[in-house]
Amino acid sequence: MIQITPMNEQNYKAVAAIEAECFSQPWSEKTFFEELSNPNAHTYLALDGGEPAGFLSVWEVCGEVSVNNIAVLGEHRCKGIAKALLQKMLCELAEADSVTLEVRKSNAAAIALYESFGFERVGERRNFYEKPTEDAILMTKIMNGET
Repeated sequence: MIQITPMNEQNYKAVAAIEAECFSQPWSEKTFFEELSNPNAHTYLALDGGEPAGFLSVWEVCGEVSVNNIAVLGEHRCKGIAKALLQKMLCELAEADSVTLEVRKSNAAAIALYESFGFERVGERRNFYEKPTEDAILMTKIMNGET
């Protein structure tokens, strides 16, 4: 069973561990701890059978939400965890005007997931990612108070 919970002082290290495993240039444990006191930050931890499995981190400023990272550990992929994280975030932040994210141009599965939630391609960022270098597709969802 998938459970989505806000990041807190008891679980931020689990979020940092997922980040470290999934990204070539991860945020530090300290950064995630500091996010706990950022009123604009919202981070959600996904548990799969009680085990930390993925997370989603966003910042909300002036009605605009920017997705910082979304990650699911390899052994927990293809179980609907990223979808559950997106649903939770969109529901919790339904009053936002828009949600924007970047995604690796080669990540067809993520792009398809975002498009299924109504995100549209609005641009590209050349050489946005490193290790390996890759362009990003910029995607935005206009909220209108709906998810």
